[in-house]
Amino acid sequence: MAETDRTTGKNKGISSEPIILKIFSRHVLPLTLVDTPGLARVPIGDQPADIEDQIRRMIVSYISNPNSIILAVSPANADLVTSDALKLAREVDPSGSRTVGVLTKLDLMDKGTDALEVLLGKVFPLQLGYVGIVNRSQQDINQNKPVSKALEDEAAWFEGHPVYQSIANHSGTSYLANKCSKLLTKHIRDCLPDVKNQIRDMIKKTQKELELYGRPVGDSRSDQGSLLMSLLTSFAQKFQADIEGKQDDVGTNQITGGARIRYIFSNTLPQNFKALSPTDGLSDHQIRIVLRNAAGSRPALFVPDQAFELLMRRQIEKMKDPALRAAELVLEELVRISSIVEGKTLARFPVLRDRVVEVATHVLRKCLKPTNEMIAALVECEAAYINTAHPSFAGHTFLQNNAGMLGAEERQEAESRARELAEKEESAASSGGGFFGRIFGGGGRRDTSQSSSSSSSYDRRSGSSDPPSVLHIQEELTDTERAQIRLLKQLLASYQDIAQKNVRDNTIKAIMHLLVNKSVINLQRDLVTGIYKEEQFSELLREADGVVARRQAAVHRLDVLKRAKKVLQFAEMRDMPLSYY
Repeated sequence: MAETDRTTGKNKGISSEPIILKIFSRHVLPLTLVDTPGLARVPIGDQPADIEDQIRRMIVSYISNPNSIILAVSPANADLVTSDALKLAREVDPSGSRTVGVLTKLDLMDKGTDALEVLLGKVFPLQLGYVGIVNRSQQDINQNKPVSKALEDEAAWFEGHPVYQSIANHSGTSYLANKCSKLLTKHIRDCLPDVKNQIRDMIKKTQKELELYGRPVGDSRSDQGSLLMSLLTSFAQKFQADIEGKQDDVGTNQITGGARIRYIFSNTLPQNFKALSPTDGLSDHQIRIVLRNAAGSRPALFVPDQAFELLMRRQIEKMKDPALRAAELVLEELVRISSIVEGKTLARFPVLRDRVVEVATHVLRKCLKPTNEMIAALVECEAAYINTAHPSFAGHTFLQNNAGMLGAEERQEAESRARELAEKEESAASSGGGFFGRIFGGGGRRDTSQSSSSSSSYDRRSGSSDPPSVLHIQEELTDTERAQIRLLKQLLASYQDIAQKNVRDNTIKAIMHLLVNKSVINLQRDLVTGIYKEEQFSELLREADGVVARRQAAVHRLDVLKRAKKVLQFAEMRDMPLSYY
């Protein structure tokens, strides 16, 4: 009573917490009965203003269980159509297949009236029928009338009543108790397959919960060392299994583990490479300058090799950033995998979990440095030698397709320059000059002062013809230059596909070898080296608050479920009423 008063108060308060009362006797049937309060319309005392809604929710929470039998108790001296019990029962059990109607206060009905039609199910039919009972009066309770004497008086009342004597053997509290026991047994048997499946599922769920909590930590150093080594080994193995796709719980909702690394290799890295244009950052004017500079003092008939190699090396160097970014993304995925694994394996040891995360992250980042160095070296190797003889390079095809267009104009320019040179040589020869004449002063020697005077006169007439210190090209592109630029772009695009494939394949191999595989190999070794220290066993294996209590509760729940499973199997084999232990 003191606990009840503490929970509900002393002035008509209520609580949804049940009062559990167990009765052990050879004179009672195996039965579990839940007695809910009647619906209160008007709050009194310490009752809240929504007392009716609270009681209704409390009752529905019990009777909505499909495995329960509903006893809808109604007074016989009230109109049945106003019965709250039957109304609530119909809401959760419309067919009435698990509802038993109970009529009380039959002895208090007005003279000349009876409830026989109701008890026979002619007014409000129920599949399980009605049972009429006569309880002790308040005076009998006050006078401490024994229950056994009350049951005898109840049976005598039904047998001596002129209306109810015909159904006396189906009335009374004793009959109601037997009926409830048989109905409950039959109902449980009907629900037995579902109940067994539920118990089986609950056992599996509880066992998985216990696996998550792990075995209790022993007190001896050897037990603690064995447990710590087992945890570190399990972490390293699960880390490797997640990368290789061999984890126990393969996800069905999203890509996880090593599959995300594969996505980086097959989707992210190629897309980042594809975003690199073969002439990214180069205008036609810049390409024109490169072509002229690469040709030197002689005009080029075709695209100079130096121009192609210079521009191609610049484009290959740009592949370093997406390749290094791929290594960073893979590192992030490895860290993600390690965090998921430690959450499953080390959740109950917060100190150990933090140390494992620290060591694992250090191992992964230590492997990143040589990976980046190798990727940078691979890109430099690709740029060091431009293999124009590669079978996939279309350079020769482009040259054959464009040679005619380039050759015609180049030949015209060459012929024009040849004619001009011939004319100058003829003029020099007629004046006694020429190469040797100018050196040895042949027969055509002229006065120095006269020559100097003529030169000065020319400078004054024409002005200086010296090139500027910084020379820019202002004139429009010639047809030859346009064709050369177009051809160079095609050559760059063709070779860039080759270079990208080489860099991409080598980058993937470098990441797998130096980052992924090396981290898997080094992880367990570094974990044991950095964490497995005997003087730290107690601190590392200190469980989180509440884990011990939850493990004990799970062990107890598993024991109860296993015993319930045995009881169901025993009852099923013996074909007898279920007993509760």
